[in-house]
Amino acid sequence: MDLVETLRNKIDALEEGAHTPGLRAVVLHVETAFRHLARGQTEQDETAFTDAIYRTNQAFEGSIKEAYRVLAEKDPGKKRPYDIEKYLEENQVFRPRVLGQFTNYRTEWRNPSAHDYKLDFDESEAFLAIVNISAFPCLVMDQITQQLAYLHAKEGADGKREESVEPSVPVEDGLVQQSTNLFQSFSREQLRYESHNPRKTEMQVVGALTGFLASFAPEIDVQVEPLLTTDRRDRGDILLSKDEQSVLVELKNGRWARKNYYNAITQVEHYLLVSGIKNAILYFYADEPFDPVITTYEVPALDACITVISPSEVLPNKPNSADAKGRAAD
Repeated sequence: MDLVETLRNKIDALEEGAHTPGLRAVVLHVETAFRHLARGQTEQDETAFTDAIYRTNQAFEGSIKEAYRVLAEKDPGKKRPYDIEKYLEENQVFRPRVLGQFTNYRTEWRNPSAHDYKLDFDESEAFLAIVNISAFPCLVMDQITQQLAYLHAKEGADGKREESVEPSVPVEDGLVQQSTNLFQSFSREQLRYESHNPRKTEMQVVGALTGFLASFAPEIDVQVEPLLTTDRRDRGDILLSKDEQSVLVELKNGRWARKNYYNAITQVEHYLLVSGIKNAILYFYADEPFDPVITTYEVPALDACITVISPSEVLPNKPNSADAKGRAAD
């Protein structure tokens, strides 16, 4: 995998804004760190490995500044890196996966190199630092992508609500039906709520969906990447909660809906099993607005039900297992 190219692609998928120059600088620091590593390997120059660490430190600092700008909606210009780090940590701005990378790099690489000017690093340490700092801005950019999509979608949804005399999304007593109605409305008019991008990433869809829900259904509690088990291994995409009802939401790319249908169903079944939740929505998203097909998939062993929302009929002709049954909703 080309880590630098992955970082570039993530920036290209973002909306342009004040954060863009800083994130491009982060990629440049990572790229330069790789060049220092290569120089140390080819020229037997041990100082190049320490130079690589100092570049990864710059990438780390740039990442947290742009995270502070977008996720906390604050100007990092006159803030010390220490103050920014403290704010991000104390206010739990980062999602758990991002926080893990943040803590690991700061503890293992940034703090030792920043506080001991006599410290030198070898080739293995430089390589590990580069891999770590490549992962951290990737995750930061994913969260920034989600936040920007959230803000864009909420603004668009708020505008539509102001234009409409009657609410465009009917409110049902049951959370499953209300959520299904909301997802149908989002699917049909998603361009109104999403920033322009010919190929949607999952993080953009998560952000757009949560922004749409925050506007049209503020009474629903929306949690992103909910923890489903105590061992911190199983996390869903979204958890919707209201009046002691819960609906787990799993997102999948609709381009491969038919091919991956049963794998996705199996994954959601596992989440329902370990969490005890009885209802889920499996949402196959698309790059363009679509009139969704609604299918229900019963899970008798768990007394649970999965509502499948997709751009077209996704149920394959033959199920993978004898007990796999799906039926189109009326």
